[in-house]
Amino acid sequence: MIFTWQQIPSPIITEILCSTSCDGVVIDTEHGGFNDETAISCIQVATLIGKKCFVRLTEINKTKIRYYLDSGASGLIFSTVETTEDAEKIIENSCFTPRGSRGLGLVRQNMWGSQNLISPDPILIPQIETRKGVENLESISSLGFDYYLIGPYDLSLSLGIPAEFDNDKFVMYINKINGIIPKEKMAVHIPSNVQQEIHKYEGYGLKCIGMDTIALMEYHKEIIKDA
Repeated sequence: MIFTWQQIPSPIITEILCSTSCDGVVIDTEHGGFNDETAISCIQVATLIGKKCFVRLTEINKTKIRYYLDSGASGLIFSTVETTEDAEKIIENSCFTPRGSRGLGLVRQNMWGSQNLISPDPILIPQIETRKGVENLESISSLGFDYYLIGPYDLSLSLGIPAEFDNDKFVMYINKINGIIPKEKMAVHIPSNVQQEIHKYEGYGLKCIGMDTIALMEYHKEIIKDA
């Protein structure tokens, strides 16, 4: 699957991003300026167009998890998952019984009770972006998540080599991840320099490419340079 990445809190941006041939969009509530109402509007726009919509959360927060899933998000990405305990909390709060203990209500996800009340479990993606997360990945992966997202910038930062993606230490940790997780279960976000970087992640099941903010900035730099 190919996803785009949204930081600008606007359903108009969601509509523009979803007008491409992508499979869906990630609403980034970690580094974007979203409030809950705007995020819900973006989820509605994406899903009504027929695209998937993932929401990235800063932390494992029971209220936020239920809020966005009830609103119809297709899946959730969890920033900085480092331990098995983190992973167990994600499953517990995101899935209905018997896998988890998520509460059931008449909400947008089931069209306020007019569709099947119990939906399939959402797509759940822990973000592995620190040395500790990589070192605990084998036990985290035993819980059977849908994808495992590499955060290349934060992973390189935790290794003391920020954005040095060709550094031997960074490559070693990527290889360690690839030795645990099958490629079809791997995910990556490449916010910039997509053409230079994407070949490194061939075969990954989920690729999030580009970012609305970066695209605007790079486009206007080119315009100004040629003016």
